[in-house]
Amino acid sequence: MADVCPVCGSTLQPALTSWHFECAGCSYEGSNLEPKILEQAVGGDLDEAERESGLSALRKSNFQLLAERLEKLMAGRPAGRLLDVGSAHGWFLDATSGRLEGLGLEPDVAVADAARRRGVPVRSGFFPDALAADERFDVISFNDVLEHIPDINKTLDACRERLQPGGLLVINAPSRRGVLYRISRVMQRFGVAGPFERLWQRGFPSPHVHYLDTRVIEALAGRHGFRLEDRMSLPSMKVQGLYSRIRYAKDVPVAKAMAMTAALGVAYPVLAVLPPDIEVWFLRKSG
Repeated sequence: MADVCPVCGSTLQPALTSWHFECAGCSYEGSNLEPKILEQAVGGDLDEAERESGLSALRKSNFQLLAERLEKLMAGRPAGRLLDVGSAHGWFLDATSGRLEGLGLEPDVAVADAARRRGVPVRSGFFPDALAADERFDVISFNDVLEHIPDINKTLDACRERLQPGGLLVINAPSRRGVLYRISRVMQRFGVAGPFERLWQRGFPSPHVHYLDTRVIEALAGRHGFRLEDRMSLPSMKVQGLYSRIRYAKDVPVAKAMAMTAALGVAYPVLAVLPPDIEVWFLRKSG
């Protein structure tokens, strides 16, 4: 990655690992982990069946909450077009189908094919390259996606170009203020690397290259012609599907996955009332 912060331009300093960096001038955290989504082994580097099983209940529940908030923010505007970038199984398109005409973009060919087989309008490819030159939208959403895209500034420029006047950009991403992330940082400092690496998705086909918070989002919004209109938090964990979520990384042994599931299940009531690990920011295109 570049040696300057993509948010404020200050120097990025090596932090908790050889691949982790923190900004000297703002709250941005980044990594030099490289995406390899198009270079996966045959059948994929992750167990996609376990991944779908592990995330289905949580994501569908969260997307309903997100769709309800989005509908309130769009009150008084005619129904329009939604582009869901990195749409995966199409669950957010399902949640918003009664209000918006949706299109998904998904670079993982196998996942996109599976979504299309069940009738979800998903196009294979990356944003914005997979779009026609004249395609414009009223809402563009990034659900657990923007933190994986190396050039965040180029991506936000493309969002502004592709949004209609007054359109909404929805960024749903892990928060560096969340309790699980903060715990993982402490554990990393004491030499327990597993949780920190998993939250950055090190070794995954599409690891995290950014960790965001509201201060970072507001700075990026101002730079690219947006204003922060609203924000909300979402649960980052459900007991239902937790074992499958842990196991979809193929290198996690069964015994370890069972132990982690039990530990997180016990801690769940406490974690549910502490600072959330998922935040959503709604940015309105200025002008």
